[in-house]
Amino acid sequence: GKESHEFILPAESGEDVVLMCDQCGYSANAERACFAIQSPEEGHQEPLDLHEVYTPATKTIAALSEYLGLPPSKTLKAVFYTADGKVVLATIRGDFEVNEVKLKNLLHCNELRLTTAAELQAEGLVAGFASPIGLGNVRHVADESINQGTNFAAGANKLNTHFRNANYPRDFQVDLLGDIALAQPGHSCPKCGKTLRATRGIEVGHIFKLGTFFSDVVGAHYLDRQGTTQPITMGCYGIGIGRLLAATIEQNHDDKGIVFPVPIAPYQVHILALNTENPEVLSAAEKLYQMLIDSGYEVLYDDRAETAGVKFNDADLIGLPVRLVISPRTLKQDAVELKPRRDSQPQMAHYTEAEAQILELLKIS
Repeated sequence: GKESHEFILPAESGEDVVLMCDQCGYSANAERACFAIQSPEEGHQEPLDLHEVYTPATKTIAALSEYLGLPPSKTLKAVFYTADGKVVLATIRGDFEVNEVKLKNLLHCNELRLTTAAELQAEGLVAGFASPIGLGNVRHVADESINQGTNFAAGANKLNTHFRNANYPRDFQVDLLGDIALAQPGHSCPKCGKTLRATRGIEVGHIFKLGTFFSDVVGAHYLDRQGTTQPITMGCYGIGIGRLLAATIEQNHDDKGIVFPVPIAPYQVHILALNTENPEVLSAAEKLYQMLIDSGYEVLYDDRAETAGVKFNDADLIGLPVRLVISPRTLKQDAVELKPRRDSQPQMAHYTEAEAQILELLKIS
């Protein structure tokens, strides 16, 4: 299928980059994101005569722009790729970058990579000074941005030489014209024209609209009301359970550890028994543990013979929603100490009221 929706949770450690517009809500993975191409500041100019100029040591757009005194938007960038073993020249306006995912999709190829210097030399191609103008035996692909502007500087396909005043389609033709530009922060939103911003994120789910592609292949059909055979329209989805957990932790943590949201916490309550050599502490903690288990809570019970500092640090690191402490001090007050993971200070609750208090804390955590 050609249509899909990704569900991405913003996180600085994410592997994906998302472009989004705060004005209208447009958002898309950087691999697929579009943007509104603006014309150069000087606007449309009448096409001038094409002519060659000497441009020594100007293999990059930055060097060419500086040498000719032109903004990058008045140049054409040409990049050689090898698609399924054949050389392709991709041309785009000089102030943009090629999106290789878009290019691969436009070419419908299985393998796409940059052409090596040795391969270019073998084909007699001049890297850094190339353009579609007069270049044969190579498939030409171009971005729609070549239509936004006139009188570009473009390679002349020979060393240290460029053309001035190159215009499409007067001076060259392309085999494929489409959107192969990489959207970046600062570009204009394709829907409302406002500025796009970027954020990193983790893909936690994906929905694919498969259409009838597979049903046509395998013959998965049904009869409609008129008795006509129709292919089944298909779709599928996936949820990354591990990614979802990782993304949740990325969004819910502090300098001490995880801060689990209640709906996905592996346990709701974390009981810490302090001074476990005291049989009264162990007895009270185990009774409370069993009471909460019987009431349907998911409880992690820490009865290790460790210091209070170790147990508190471990509890913060694990990050369960509610921490519950039983100690000789709380027993003297016939109480327990409760602390939501998101709060900085604990609170005391009478032993008999602990369950009701936990329930209330879980509602707001």
